Amino acid sequence: MNDRNKTAKRNYHVPNLDRALQIVETLSTFPRGLNRNEIAATTGCSVNMVYRIMMTFVDAGWAYRDENTGAYRLSRRLMDFAVAGSDEYSLASVAWPEMCALRDETNLTVQLGVITSDDRGLIIETAESRNPIRYVEEKGVWTADLNTGAGWKSMMAFMPEAERERLLSALPFNKRTENTITSREEFEKALAGVRDCGYAVDRAEGREGLHCVAAPVFDRTGRPVGTISISAPADQLPTKDFKSRASSVIVAADAVSAKLGWSHNHLTRRKAQ
Repeated sequence: MNDRNKTAKRNYHVPNLDRALQIVETLSTFPRGLNRNEIAATTGCSVNMVYRIMMTFVDAGWAYRDENTGAYRLSRRLMDFAVAGSDEYSLASVAWPEMCALRDETNLTVQLGVITSDDRGLIIETAESRNPIRYVEEKGVWTADLNTGAGWKSMMAFMPEAERERLLSALPFNKRTENTITSREEFEKALAGVRDCGYAVDRAEGREGLHCVAAPVFDRTGRPVGTISISAPADQLPTKDFKSRASSVIVAADAVSAKLGWSHNHLTRRKAQ
């Protein structure tokens, strides 16, 4: 962007609104709140500016002040606005542009999946490869074999321990191919590997000749709420390409996660290296 464009862009900014948004972002990372001097020191705003902005927030019901400590905290009113918006903006809608971009980059089929409340993996959207020979799976397909797909592994690896334990305890570890992981011990080792590198793979573990690479999608709290994967016949997605392809999958999953409010401050995930 040249200097003229930068200047024009700045001319549309409202400085006090910029400061207010900076304060909101700062307070979102301090659940116990900050007093006005701490807010000023953290944001670089003057104490008087912080006071005026915070009193505006308090009057609007967007924040409140702890009378004992003097700390300001964000109220649930801001969260209510975000939730109201998210009800109209489904995960599939948020993810679709990144899915198409990943499909176009790799020329492989891209899928978006979730683990449902009844502990099944469900494909909720598919961006199909344009390759004449390609893997095709319609959305709406589900499976109870969470040990056989890269996407489900990518989510389970980053779940809270109690939730992961519940799923692991119920898994039957059915054998689908010669490569299916059929023991809990080996599966837990695989999940640890996913946490180390940030992505999961499927070496024809659910279907003969089908390879997948997947990364989790996180919500604003850092909880995995979905998974983006690329899938293809093994000759189009050989194991030697897993690491390089994983970099693109992680970029797409992180872009979707960012739209949901996630940031690397919530969870450190190593990139494919």
